[in-house]
Amino acid sequence: MEIQWPLVLFSLLAGTGGALAAFVGLAGLLGGTRKVRETAALCSIVLVVLGGCFSVLHLASPLHAISAVTNLLSFSGVSIELMLIGINFVVMAAWLILARREGSEAGLKWVGVVGIVAGLALGFFCGHGYVIEGQPTWNTNVLPFAYLGSSLACGAFLYGVLAVKFGDDGELGGKLGVFTFVCAVIGAVSAVAYAAVLGGSAFSQPLVMWGGVVVFGVVGAIASGVLAMRLKQERLLAVNVCGLVCAAIGGLSIRILMWLCASGFIDLFAHTVPSVMLNL
Repeated sequence: MEIQWPLVLFSLLAGTGGALAAFVGLAGLLGGTRKVRETAALCSIVLVVLGGCFSVLHLASPLHAISAVTNLLSFSGVSIELMLIGINFVVMAAWLILARREGSEAGLKWVGVVGIVAGLALGFFCGHGYVIEGQPTWNTNVLPFAYLGSSLACGAFLYGVLAVKFGDDGELGGKLGVFTFVCAVIGAVSAVAYAAVLGGSAFSQPLVMWGGVVVFGVVGAIASGVLAMRLKQERLLAVNVCGLVCAAIGGLSIRILMWLCASGFIDLFAHTVPSVMLNL
């Protein structure tokens, strides 16, 4: 099947934005520098908006985009994604407004908790919309967890970059490296699990599978996560940047495999009835 690049980029960018939102909320609970959280919240908004733009780009015509927006309560895969994009945008914007107005830490924590839930949900449902019976290689709940795992890995390393630039070694109660490592492992395990579901189909794409998923998404990301736990603050920038690159390549690769290992061809809006695809 032809790779749908707008959807590949949408899910990774929006999912990473959601993961950043979750880290903003987690940092509010465990402790850290407000400047890091403010920058992360702003980056989350930018990533979610960019992801939304790629999603709209794939809708093929303004009419389809309008239909998706005006029929959010259809609870189709598209409408759920759009709702979660909007929720994440609003939550992070509200968090920034409270922070800039010197809002109470209690208020920021509550908004942050909503950000954790909304951010994780966005990463998951970016993949859940593809779980359909018509595609055997997509019809598994391992797929949305692979999407969520790669988003968490990217979000963790990106938050690590921001923590080095704007914070100190006390971020997330001094346990940021541990959380980064855990997210890298989750991303790697979920990617391998989905590759196992694909079976021989995945290994028929050796460059994407062995290069993108295994070398970068598994080995590179986990190695970076290990170093993120062990190195001191002043040496972490390069490690987190490297980890972010590896996690991003791994995340892109697992999404590319999803399309390459699918059967047939479907252009979701150019060759189908929009009302059916949007569950109207």
